[in-house]
Order: sequence, then structure tokens, then C-alpha cells
Amino acid sequence: MGLEAGTILQKKGYPAVELSGDVFTMLDVIKSYNPKKLILVGAVRRGRAPGTVEIYRFKPQPPGRPEEVLEALRPSLEGRISLEDLLIGLSYIERPTEDIYVVECEPPDPSPRIGLSEEGMKCVEEVVKRVEELYANL
Repeated sequence: MGLEAGTILQKKGYPAVELSGDVFTMLDVIKSYNPKKLILVGAVRRGRAPGTVEIYRFKPQPPGRPEEVLEALRPSLEGRISLEDLLIGLSYIERPTEDIYVVECEPPDPSPRIGLSEEGMKCVEEVVKRVEELYANL
């Protein structure tokens, strides 16, 4: 979903970069752009109604105990990464900017598939619309 939204945003002239890999690699890529503000997009299961799109300002959640850092960064070490993993990593690692916004969609169909469903494309369209609105107001 995030890749498709990024492609559409790039075609519309917005500075969109595809991020994949571990938290450390993604942070290096982000830092190379020296952003003043950052908008992250993706799909995250949070138990909302399928297709729900939310925008929020990222607020770091520092670890309560030192060992929580290791557990939080485990997905990067195991080669798994998602928007949620990146957000967790941003709570524990130096952020490229303090002004971070998230536009996320509740997956309309959580089953594994290649390509987006019709509902998934509706989610992409809504995410793009919300990013454009957010970008205009920053």
C-alpha cells in the first residue's frame, strides 16, 4: 500500500522515497535527505474498521527498561520490518527530525496477496489525499 501511494505521490511531484530494510538502513536513507519534516505512510493493523485512514503526529515512546530496546529492534535484526517497526525504532534511535507525521491505513484485507485489492486501492487513494492535505498545511 505504501509503495503504491509513494509512486502516485512522486508522479504528482511530491518528494516520496520508498523505504525498505531494517530500521538502521531506513534511518540512514531518511537522514541523507536532511528533512525538516517527515511524513511516513503505510498499512498497520490496529483493530480499526478495515480501510480506516488515520493521521497523527509521531510521539516517541522511550523504553521503560534498557532490555526493551533490544526487543524493540529485534525485527530489524531478523530481517522483518514494517511501518510499526520503524516507528518503534524511532522511539529508541536518534530521529532525523522531531517533526514526524504518520498517515496509516488499516488493511482492508489482511490475507497475503500479490497486488492490491479494490479496497486496498481505495485505501491508497485516501492516503494520497490525506498526505496532500497534510503537506499543504505543514
